[in-house]
Amino acid sequence: MERPSEASQSRGSTWKGLLIITAPLSKPAILISNKTAVESKDFSMTCKAKGQINTYQWFINGLAPADSRIQLSRDKRTLTIRRLTRRENKGPYVCEIQNPLFRNRSDPFTLNVAYGPDGATIIQTPDVYPIGIRVNFSCSAPSNPRSQFTWLYNGRFFSNTSAVFVTAALRHTGNYTCIASNSVTGLVRNQTKIITIYAPLSKPTILTSNNTAVETKDFSLTCNGTGQIHAYQWLINGLAPADSRIQLSPDKRTLTIRRLTRRENKGPYVCEIQNPLSRNRSDPFTQYVAYGPDIATIVQTPDVYPTGANITFSCSAKSNPSSQFTWLHNGQIFSNAASTYVTATLMHTGTYTCKASNSFTGLMHTQTKNITIYAQLSKPTILTSNNTAVETKDFSLTCNGTGQIHAYQWLINGLAPADSRIQLSPDKRTLTIRRLTRRENKGPYVCEIQNPLSRNRSDPFTLDVAYGPDTPRIIPTVDQYPVGANIMLICSAKSKPPAQFTWFHNRKKLRHSAKLSITNVSLNHAGTYICHASNSYTGLNSTKHKTLTIYAKEKNTTLSAEDKNLTINAEFTIYENLMKHNKTINSTSFVIENGTAVLTCNTEDEDLPDIWWYFNNKRLILNDRMTLSEYGQTLTIMPVKREDSGAYRCEMWNPFLVHTSNSFNLVVSYGPEEIKILPKHVHGQIEVLLKKKLILECWANSQPPAQYIWQVNGSSISGNSGNTYTISQASWEHAGTYTCVAMNKVANTTISTKITVKVIEASGGSSLSGGTITVIVAGVVEKYLMKPTLTISSIGIIMDNGTVVLTCNAENEYSSIARENAGT
Repeated sequence: MERPSEASQSRGSTWKGLLIITAPLSKPAILISNKTAVESKDFSMTCKAKGQINTYQWFINGLAPADSRIQLSRDKRTLTIRRLTRRENKGPYVCEIQNPLFRNRSDPFTLNVAYGPDGATIIQTPDVYPIGIRVNFSCSAPSNPRSQFTWLYNGRFFSNTSAVFVTAALRHTGNYTCIASNSVTGLVRNQTKIITIYAPLSKPTILTSNNTAVETKDFSLTCNGTGQIHAYQWLINGLAPADSRIQLSPDKRTLTIRRLTRRENKGPYVCEIQNPLSRNRSDPFTQYVAYGPDIATIVQTPDVYPTGANITFSCSAKSNPSSQFTWLHNGQIFSNAASTYVTATLMHTGTYTCKASNSFTGLMHTQTKNITIYAQLSKPTILTSNNTAVETKDFSLTCNGTGQIHAYQWLINGLAPADSRIQLSPDKRTLTIRRLTRRENKGPYVCEIQNPLSRNRSDPFTLDVAYGPDTPRIIPTVDQYPVGANIMLICSAKSKPPAQFTWFHNRKKLRHSAKLSITNVSLNHAGTYICHASNSYTGLNSTKHKTLTIYAKEKNTTLSAEDKNLTINAEFTIYENLMKHNKTINSTSFVIENGTAVLTCNTEDEDLPDIWWYFNNKRLILNDRMTLSEYGQTLTIMPVKREDSGAYRCEMWNPFLVHTSNSFNLVVSYGPEEIKILPKHVHGQIEVLLKKKLILECWANSQPPAQYIWQVNGSSISGNSGNTYTISQASWEHAGTYTCVAMNKVANTTISTKITVKVIEASGGSSLSGGTITVIVAGVVEKYLMKPTLTISSIGIIMDNGTVVLTCNAENEYSSIARENAGT
């Protein structure tokens, strides 16, 4: 029935219908299907109310439900949420009941959705710890209601709280599991964390694969350490290994060096062990690489030695450890030392082998050296092919020597053979002269034998060439004699050996003699005289005719110019020491002392009967160093001494004449020797006052006189080549070592001496007692102590017209005196 309008009511209209009376609605309540709303499950809420309820309506967060997961029953009294979520479905929820006159709403209902635990989360902490530190374990898990926590250690119950701690020990290393559970949702979540506890690492050591590292072989080093080692690292010379020959094991614990070398792989090596909390290094390890021996080397020594010499054999070889050495002589062991020596004898000649070995490397090397021992060569002699050398015939000389002779050499008149008529055998031992001549080939000949260490010469051999006789000469040349005269005919002919003479008169043999004496001649003695000269050595003969006329009346006779003008020339040949070249000297010259001097008196007539020698105008008396040749023509002095210096001449005689050669001045060179520096010094030192004058004089015994050079502190001083050195005014710079060098350029010898000059101040005391004075007279120096007043304490003898130099350390005065200055 419809209700009348207000206008109808005002006009008094009547309304007729069904009247329904409705009571007010009570406040509804929301009932839930389960005690707990669990996330992801369905949940229903029912609106419960009393009264005349026409409809139900739900509000979520003040809005009508719009989510597709929310479903309403037909009467909309029940609201079902499919797959609850904690955030979207918590509400608040309100249910409203309605009728035409009333409506009422429930209190807001917030849904407490149970969820979780979503996931157990262990609060971030380190994974590693050192022993002794506090380790905190804390776990969380989003959950409604709150989770219950349980901790497991390696699967065993450890704690039932969300947070717990331990003091780290090695036993605490392991798996820690946090279990979060929710009894409402029935869910369980867990998370595991691995904790490692590390003790400090001990110091590692390096172990080697072999006792000895050998070059060219492989060698391994192993890092030996204890503890929780996570990694190994190697350092070589402070750097990581980079050589392609170095290999590391997969865990890098072992380092292997391929083909070791002594220099590149000696290290030092260091191994390092590491874990997340600790690291430690080994001590440096230097590789003791065994190598060698590389090459056996015999220390350079001569290949030849004289007998009696000390021969040192020394061998070296680069090796580690040091090589073991063995010396072999001709294959036989004679020493096990690196160095050894022998006193040389001929039996030590041979092959010497040094064997160097290394027992660690197993290597061995050798080197060989040939040594020859030479005995001193004996003095050779010259042997001749025939008993007699005959002019125009061939003649051979053989050098006869004993010992280890390597070479022969000949000298003729001090020079090597150059004549085309002289031939040498292939070994040069035999010298053959083709077509001998009396003058060119008489020599003297010397043969020398040689080896690498020795040489020796024969005595000079003068070839006594047999020749002639040449055409004889009869003297005198006078052909006419008076009756009753006494005649002496002398026949001479150049011949060696001297010719045998036979006189014939008118073809009748008179006598065998060079002289034919006819006394009280008569006319019967006139006629032809023949001198027949023969030489049994050469097999030659010759004759000379002379016709004598005997007059009854006496005539005067005189010697011809030929008889008077017989001249003699003297030549002088010097043979120096055997080891030096020879010289021919034709005028005044020097010969070195201990050399050989040969003086030859040459004449045009070699058949004059007598030759005398004179020395310094006195008849020469031979000593044991002097020898004369068969006919006295050659004087040999060997060895020549300084006392042999002087004038030599030869004198030749025949029955009518005497001829004397010019003098030849022989000067024997010697020295320098007996060198000394004046003034006299004390212990090699001379003192001079500052700003005073000092004259140093050097003297050495020498012939010819020595030449001098001064050196100061080892340096030669230009302009000071005399035997004196003058310091005009001494300064401190003049202190030092003064050396005098004396030279003999003829003898090619040098000698030196030195002193120290000390410069002192006048107030300073001198190490010399009193003043000093130096006296030089005619080349002889004496030193006398003197007082500052220049009074000489003893008497000195001064040669007439000599020079004396007086030196006083106080004033340095000099005076020259002659005979009238002599005295005390």
